[in-house]
Amino acid sequence: MPVENGHHNMTENGGGVVTVDDGNEQADESGAQHADDGTGGQDGIVKPKSSEEQSNAINGAHENTEAPGSEVEAKIEAKSETKVDETESEKIRPTEGGGDVANVTTEAPDESSSKQDHGSASAKDNHPDPPKEIPSGGSGDIKRSQPVVANESGRGGIPGAIQTTDSKSVKDVKRTQHRSKESGSSLKKLKKGIFVSYSPDGSFTERRFVCITVKQFKENSLGEDIWFDKDEQNTDSPAWFSQRMDAVEKCRAAVCFLSESYLQCPVSVYELRSLLERRKSSSGVPPKVFAIRYENVELPSKYKDLIDHTVDLTRPELMKLSLYERASTAIGSLHKEVEACASVHAPYVPPTPERDLTKEYKNKKLCRWTINDVQSWLYDLGIKEFYCQSFLENAIDGFLLMSVMDRDLSEVIGVDSRVARKKILQQIISILEKEHKMPNNWHLRSRTQRSRPDSVYLVYDPADVQLVQTLKQELKKKHLQVTSHTKLGQSKDEFLQINGPQIAAAKHVIIVLTEGACQSPFVFQEVLFADWLGKTLVTAMFKSCWDKLKASLKAILGECPAIDFETRMFPESMDILQHQIKPLRKVPGVVLEQSYLNRMTEGIKSLQIMSSAPAWAREASTSEPKVFISYQWDVHNKVQEIKRILESNHIPCWIDNSPTITHHSHSQQQPSQQRGTSSSSSRSTISTESETMQGNTQRNMRNAILVLCCMTPRYLQSDNCIKDLLLAETLQKPIIPVLLRFIPWPPDHGPSQVKKLLARTSHIDLSNDKLFKQNFHILIDKIRRFTSGKH
Repeated sequence: MPVENGHHNMTENGGGVVTVDDGNEQADESGAQHADDGTGGQDGIVKPKSSEEQSNAINGAHENTEAPGSEVEAKIEAKSETKVDETESEKIRPTEGGGDVANVTTEAPDESSSKQDHGSASAKDNHPDPPKEIPSGGSGDIKRSQPVVANESGRGGIPGAIQTTDSKSVKDVKRTQHRSKESGSSLKKLKKGIFVSYSPDGSFTERRFVCITVKQFKENSLGEDIWFDKDEQNTDSPAWFSQRMDAVEKCRAAVCFLSESYLQCPVSVYELRSLLERRKSSSGVPPKVFAIRYENVELPSKYKDLIDHTVDLTRPELMKLSLYERASTAIGSLHKEVEACASVHAPYVPPTPERDLTKEYKNKKLCRWTINDVQSWLYDLGIKEFYCQSFLENAIDGFLLMSVMDRDLSEVIGVDSRVARKKILQQIISILEKEHKMPNNWHLRSRTQRSRPDSVYLVYDPADVQLVQTLKQELKKKHLQVTSHTKLGQSKDEFLQINGPQIAAAKHVIIVLTEGACQSPFVFQEVLFADWLGKTLVTAMFKSCWDKLKASLKAILGECPAIDFETRMFPESMDILQHQIKPLRKVPGVVLEQSYLNRMTEGIKSLQIMSSAPAWAREASTSEPKVFISYQWDVHNKVQEIKRILESNHIPCWIDNSPTITHHSHSQQQPSQQRGTSSSSSRSTISTESETMQGNTQRNMRNAILVLCCMTPRYLQSDNCIKDLLLAETLQKPIIPVLLRFIPWPPDHGPSQVKKLLARTSHIDLSNDKLFKQNFHILIDKIRRFTSGKH
């Protein structure tokens, strides 16, 4: 291997002899290493150097030292008038006794030794040992003194001798090198303290704006401190979500790109919640949060105090600018504040442009394609050079290509040919479909996997295995299929690859919350993966340890249902857990008491509410309801979820928990009226129960600030629900209709008085899971405006 300029010309022979060319000697024919000028004959003779070159070589050798090879005898040939320091091909010979590194002196090889070494040099050169770098500093390092140099007369010292102090064994040296590399890599990860929070579901233009802004941040000496998942190349990993949330946990500052998609995507919303939880926490330094408003959206009120500085790019004069100009505006406003949070300031080193088109993209996933890979792909598709140049000018790589749409190709990139656009989009879809079937993309297929009914997956820390075994037995007695992690694996990806398919097959995921589970990496990975799959999460709280939870787990589990196993009796808590997993709707021949149903419903609260309440006050809430929820029984589970989320946002609610019950009267079965069913009779077959229920309904609606109507087709056919609407109009209560099933708006069926009443209101669509996550914050903000009197 040629040695860089400023180093001696070194040759490693077959016998491990390293010779130094001083300009007067010849190196071996087979192993001679030429100087960087590339001179030297076919016989391996290196041209002599001038004295100035020798001096430069000696001075340059002090700057770069390399580690010795293992168990190789080192012999250094040098002249007494030449100053020799450690070089790239030095070999240190261990002693025969205790394995310590011995002092090595140079000795001139005789002719016989060089001839013997000549035969094995060629075989050795075929598989040379790569040089290893010796770390500087630390207890396990090799400390070398400066070489002893002869005086002008050639005497007074050992010429070119290298002496070592604090001797260590070669194995210790290798172990130290390995530890140093590991610690160096971990430190490098910790240094990236500026987190880029954006919506992974954003449009092509939004993602392109994020990439442009991040690049300009890096060009301003922040390249080594920016954590951007695209640059970390982990977007195709099953642990991608957990790695993003882990980066949120450790960052010193975060830059959030606010848009409509940002407030709808669960990933970005969880990141905001995690930052908010870190700001509330008393431990650690709270992160700085900076926002770039890319689209004209209103941030929920609970996050407004979180943002330290917001750059509004939605002003009319800025909307006319290009993406690059808008990004420069944001950088100019935020750079000083973001730079103050950085720990590493390094000049920007642009990537080396690749000029030759290659076929490397065929061996990569689409998300990892570089700009050159996209160019090669377009060339192979036969796309016109003019269009290819437009892709190049817009810096389109695989990350952006995944989100491109027909409109983006036409308006942004400038592909005006409909045939070319169709061809490009079809090929992108084909590539993504092929990647979806790849073995290492099992996690993508898990999102579409159908879950088994009555199946439960238990998430727990391995230290709680005895507790979990008891819980498993009780759940199996209730005819549930119970699974949990089987092996832990050697890495995050392997752990998820082993246990992820079982999580995907389960319908419900139960988190066993104990003190050990709060900081458990296994619980962290499984909870985030289960949430990414869209599973229903339920927390079995055996220990109230909200303050010890990671901010990411607080963000995800805070609004999820929780059951108190700490203060309640175990059998009662198990009944509540079963009711949450398998709700009891119809029990022929059995009358379900209202007190039992109330106990089942009130025993389920959000984890945040349950953890914040003292143990003696967890069973009931004393706050007056602010929201009266009117609904029909066919959406009872969804209504319970709405109530739980609203209460986790400190909005007390009231709902009627009357079930579907059937009782026997002698030999005839007579169905009793449930909450929200359509019948000409009252809410109960018994007049006293009817009067009590109606009085309870009127009292709670009178105390409520507003009425939330959960609209479904059956709701408009229910006499009781219509009574709720008319009572709300009589009491002059504001009405907020939410659609839990699709119906045309305003409704085209039902009593005319109800249709007129609903036509004056604006509805909120929560009819599917996507709209539920997308629009629920609008519902919360609207309720808060009514409760605060700002409507």
